[in-house]
Amino acid sequence: MKTQTKSLFAKAHEAFWDAKAEKFIDESLNGFDREENIKNAFIGYVLNDWLWDINISLNGQANEVFDQQVRDIWGSYEEYDQWLLSSMLHPKKIIKQVKKIYKQNAEEITRLLGDDDPSYVTDFSADFLFTNGINVPDK
Repeated sequence: MKTQTKSLFAKAHEAFWDAKAEKFIDESLNGFDREENIKNAFIGYVLNDWLWDINISLNGQANEVFDQQVRDIWGSYEEYDQWLLSSMLHPKKIIKQVKKIYKQNAEEITRLLGDDDPSYVTDFSADFLFTNGINVPDK
């Protein structure tokens, strides 16, 4: 059963960022340069981790938990929707932050990945997201 949300932008946010993440993941699967494939996989999977973490329509929690999270973090659904909208208005700024996380940790990411397929960055991409975070610009 799909959980309903009071957010006006949650579904649009999901579709928008899922498409952005999938673009990077597809590039990682179809590229010829291993380093570039690892980078693109990392960006795509971090965006997915971020999306699933902050989009209340995806995280599978009960409506009461949604309501409490929204109140605790954003104050209201209106503020949450503004935050979601802002993230969709500034994708380059958000992707730039993820690229910076990759650049600062490329050596460790490559070491952790070893000889595995680049898609295996999904095994540890969330760790880098939670350690570094992503800020959504106001403007």
